[in-house]
Amino acid sequence: MRSCAPCAIPDGAVDLGIADRTGSLTPGKRADILLVRTGDINMAPMGDPYEALVTLAQPRNVDTVIADGRTLLRAGRFTALDHSGILRAATETAKTLVARAKWP
Repeated sequence: MRSCAPCAIPDGAVDLGIADRTGSLTPGKRADILLVRTGDINMAPMGDPYEALVTLAQPRNVDTVIADGRTLLRAGRFTALDHSGILRAATETAKTLVARAKWP
């Protein structure tokens, strides 16, 4: 896996073999956008935004999530999807990715 933050190379999508359809904000690709409140007390002290996201961000800092053109979270509240169903699907996806990566 390459390390290239803060560049625009879609490492995760490339590494997973899905960069042809996701991983960058490009016309025709699926796109996800997360808006994080960086003014929250746990985020504000950090000067480097990349480091703040990696080391300080918590789920409660996520304000808005737009996935594949649909707003799923706005002002910290779910707007479009069944929360329980999302958790089930995410768990299954994680299991599939672990198996594909041949992790222990």
